[in-house]
Amino acid sequence: MKNKILVAALALAAAGTTSAAVLDIEYTQTLGTEITMVTDGAVSEDYLSGGMQYKALSGASFEAFCVEIGQSYALAGVQSYTVGSFGAVQSRQLQGLFSTSYGLLSSDQDRAAFQTAVWEITHEQDSQLDASQGSYQFAFLNANSTAEEDAAFLNKVNGFLSAADGYQGPAKYQLSKLQHIDYQDLVTVTAVPEPGTYAMLLAGLSLVGFVARRRQRAR
Repeated sequence: MKNKILVAALALAAAGTTSAAVLDIEYTQTLGTEITMVTDGAVSEDYLSGGMQYKALSGASFEAFCVEIGQSYALAGVQSYTVGSFGAVQSRQLQGLFSTSYGLLSSDQDRAAFQTAVWEITHEQDSQLDASQGSYQFAFLNANSTAEEDAAFLNKVNGFLSAADGYQGPAKYQLSKLQHIDYQDLVTVTAVPEPGTYAMLLAGLSLVGFVARRRQRAR
């Protein structure tokens, strides 16, 4: 996944150099599970929730999460997205969510819960993050799920949200908002290198410079 994120970062950076900041990507699959939710009173049953897998024209693959439910996602073909940004509050909460929990996702249900937390952040109108109430609500997993399974899923979502809202550490990821007029907008991230990585890079560049000077003197 780290290699995929790194390649995706290069793709996004390249896209940012164009005048329109356009990224051409193609949806491949979603890793997650179906849930039932309520948004502004409208019920969405058996809605596939999870990490959406995409690939860029360069062949780089990456994961993204939906930030709006009202539109459908692009199921087939290459689509052109523009690179945008989030407002201050959503940026803080999404950064907290990714920084605290994204690296811990290990199952389809984890990714579904993480996506549900993203929807709570991007659709809730008040300041309280709780997926059981408000404009956006998680209802239940499916018609066959038990009350205990539904409660466990909701607790996982709210655990993600609580950690996100309380996070005050450094930004571990660079957020990117991918926007499309006809399809769902997305959020994807690229890892921010740790200070130690920068130090190693600088040390490596210094060593290269030292070796180059030695070779010039030898001549």
